Order: sequence, then structure tokens, then C-alpha cells
Amino acid sequence: MDRIHTVGTPLSPLPKSSSPQSLAPYSGAWNRTTARHLVARTHFGALKRDVDRAYNDGSVGAAVDRIVNSALGVPLPEPPSWYGSNSSTGVNEIYDLQIGWLNAMRSEGLVEKMTLFWHNHMPTQWSINQNKTSLSIGHLCHDHYKLLRLNALGNFRELIRDIGLNASMLLYLDGYLNEAGAANENYARELLELFTMGQYAPDGSENYSENDIKEIARALTGWVVASNRTASFDPQRHDSGTKSFLGQTGTFGYHDVVDVVFAQRASEIAHFLGRKLYTFFVHAVPDEAVVSAIASELIAADFEIVPVLRKLFKSAHFYRSTVIGARIKSPVEFLLGFIREAEVVVTTTLWDRVRDALAAINLGEELLNPPNVAGWPGFNPPDASGNPGHHTWLTTSTLPDRWKLLGDVIYEREGASYDPFELVSKISDPSDPFRIAVDLASAFVPIPLAETGIREIEEPFAGDPDLLPSEVKNAPPHEQNLAKILLDGTPFNEWPSSPDGTSQRTVAARQLLRAYLTYLVQLPAYQLT
Repeated sequence: MDRIHTVGTPLSPLPKSSSPQSLAPYSGAWNRTTARHLVARTHFGALKRDVDRAYNDGSVGAAVDRIVNSALGVPLPEPPSWYGSNSSTGVNEIYDLQIGWLNAMRSEGLVEKMTLFWHNHMPTQWSINQNKTSLSIGHLCHDHYKLLRLNALGNFRELIRDIGLNASMLLYLDGYLNEAGAANENYARELLELFTMGQYAPDGSENYSENDIKEIARALTGWVVASNRTASFDPQRHDSGTKSFLGQTGTFGYHDVVDVVFAQRASEIAHFLGRKLYTFFVHAVPDEAVVSAIASELIAADFEIVPVLRKLFKSAHFYRSTVIGARIKSPVEFLLGFIREAEVVVTTTLWDRVRDALAAINLGEELLNPPNVAGWPGFNPPDASGNPGHHTWLTTSTLPDRWKLLGDVIYEREGASYDPFELVSKISDPSDPFRIAVDLASAFVPIPLAETGIREIEEPFAGDPDLLPSEVKNAPPHEQNLAKILLDGTPFNEWPSSPDGTSQRTVAARQLLRAYLTYLVQLPAYQLT
């Protein structure tokens, strides 16, 4: 299948790690900034109570271990009600699956984030598969998601072993057509190029040849999709002859291919996967020294993912100032992040609106339907031109769409149910507009507020300056500016001292809060995680 590479604006690479111990443990201060960063990268958005919990863990080690251990214990979501039926499904069931996954992402953190990682790494497209089979497309997609979800924090080698025998993948990359005498090379090619090792090793040498692809394709022959949507081996379709690839010769079959690939190219696979993990969790431009360290950890862990994630999330590199707030949020991270951070009550209408927005061309992150077999460029390492993939998430056309959707939520359009005072009551003092302004900004912005580029307001606070609290008078300029933006010309003393939901002052303050939240989510820094 053809893969489309979308180019963006070049980004200066991260400085190379000065220490040979590129995953050395973090020993700096454990504060709200570092806790928020960990939560944002391991969840969809940084919900304040999640940040509070990570901060209250008291150390990076305790916080990481709790997050990872919790993810390991999350049960698989219940299948949709229609899944128990053998009747065929169509686009409505796909929509149901997409919304169900979004809801799972909102409820859970790391396990669903890793499921999304694998979905990007080894994708299938429902829009392609529905034209290849009469089998139920909804059931096929759910089975693919279930496989990724069950193995999200498992062993990469075993996930590779399973994914090629997943019915959705057999259809997507034409493995079901692969038979003796007419070997189809699609899966063999992507197995090497996209799923395991990549075309080139770190030193620039080729990891495999065209003949390796051809021979592996022969070894993979014989697998078809049965009527019950499972892989079935037909020995009559299998090429039982001798094959030679990656320096090995034998009458290999499917499982032999996985064994040989990992035995002969373990370091190359570890480096390739390490770059993908780095780009997804750390920074759009890989630090090659850290990637090499991740690769070493993968080898040491025999491709178990959990020990590697623990090491990465506890590393000093993960908390560098050049990493925090340096990745552009994907559309899912952006939309779900706000819904979680603002604690929006999500209605069926709003879920439909979010799903539609993600499927639209401008936002372009339709779950279960990435653009091609390479996944979304925004999650992947830089393309051949060196352009970071995450720039594809944010363009002059996608940015207004992001703003509009969040504006609809903030102003309770599109089925959103939302009162900003409910959020304020959870994270600040509802009677103090200064604290509200600073606390909301701190909750929503991933970088220090002094570095955020807050709009300067030259006019003084409205009303009698003698009524301003000393905390406001002595606050740094950026915090004063935030309070002025929130108040928008309203005298400080006219903010409701006890918001009751119906008074004129409360109604006016609620509108000021909506406008202020709109300002925050339109800050360049809010596009980052």
C-alpha cells in the first residue's frame, strides 16, 4: 500500500544527552509541573485530581509505579451490546466502537494510550476492509482493538506473533490471498518495514533485502479468514518448500518467521521500536542517545514493554525543560484532554460531535481508520526529509477547527453540559477572581505561566484600587494580566462572593469564565503537551 508522508515546518532537534547514562533516574524536584507532565503524557489530558494524586505520591518513582501498576489492573471494557450477535454490522457499529473507545480513553490512562500507540504502529482501516469481505466489519474492528488492548502492556514479540493472525490484519494487508505459487508480499514487507525493524539500521545499512521479503512471504502462505472471523491455516495453500531469509534457511512457516526475525534482528527491532516510543511519549524529534538506551532496555527486558516504560518515565531526560510542553497534541489528546480537564458532562450528542470532528479531514484522527498502513504521521518519527511528524496535527485550517469545537463545548453548544463554576469550585476559590485566573491557567497550561506569553493588559484594574487585595497588588505581571483578562473590565469587588447560580453577578461572572476559558484554550501553549 502506498504511504503518504506529509511534511511540516522543521524543528530544531533536541540537544544530545551529555551523559552516557541517557536513562539515568530523575533526581530533581518533584513538583506540580513535573507531576502534571507525567500525567499528561500517560493519560489523555491532565485532570487536576490526577495531577494532585501524582504530586502527592511524593516522588517520581512512586508516581510512575502507581500509574503503571494501575494500568496493568484495568479490565478489558465490556464489548458493545451488538457484539454477541452474529448478524452483520456496518458503519453505525463502527461509530459505536469509536465512541466506546473515546469513552474508555476518558476513563483510563496509560493502558488506552498504549493501545492507541499500537493501533498507530500496526493499524488496520475499517474503510478499506469493508470492501474486502462480507464478514461483519464491526466485529472485525472490535477484535482488532481487543487484541491490541489485551497486549498493550505485554510483550512486543508476542504481539507481533498475534497481529499477523488477526483477521482484520489478514484482510487489510492481503495475507488471506497469500498462497503457494502466488505469494502476496504486502504483509511480509510491512512486517519488516513498519512493524519491526524499518528499512535501515542506525548505521545506515539495510536491514533486509527484497529477496528476504519474497522468501518471508512464501513462509507466511496458507492463512485465510474463516467464517467465524478467525485465522485458519489451510495446508493446501502453504508453500512447504525451503526458504532462505535473514541468513537462515529452512522449511519455515508463520511462527518460524517471527522467531527468525527477532533472533536475527533483535537490536535493529529494539532501536526501531525505541524511536517510536520516544516520539510518542517524549518528543517529536528523537534524541538518538536516548533511543539507543531505550533499545538496550528492550533487549534486556526481552521485549517486555512495562519495564521499559517504567525506566523511561522515571528518567531525568523525560523531565527536561526541553521536553515538557514540547509535543503538539493530537486531535484526540486535544479534545479529550479538554473534556477531562474541564470535567465536562459528555452527552450522546457531544460524543457524536467529537467523533465526527475526529473523522473530518481537517482534524484527521479517526479511530480505527488511520490514513494508511504507516499510521498517523503526527505520532511517528520525522519523515525522510527530517520534518517532525507532529506538525501535521496543527495547520492554518486545523487550528480554527480546534478552537471552534472547544468553543462549542465551553458555551454549551453541541449537546455539551457544562457550568464553569463547578470546575472552579474544584480547583480554586470561586469567590476570588485572582486565584481563579491563576489556578485555571495553571491547570490547563503545560508550561510555567511566566513562559506562556500571556497577553499584556496595560490598563489598571477597574474600580477602586484600594479594594484590591495585597496578593493581587504584589503578584507578578503575568498573574495580574491573567486576572485582568478574566475580569475584562469588571471591578474586582463586583465578583460574586458566593456564586449561587442565579444572581445577576453570578450569571455575569459565569460568562466571564467562559470567555476566559476560551482565551486559555486558544493560547499556543494549550496546543502542546
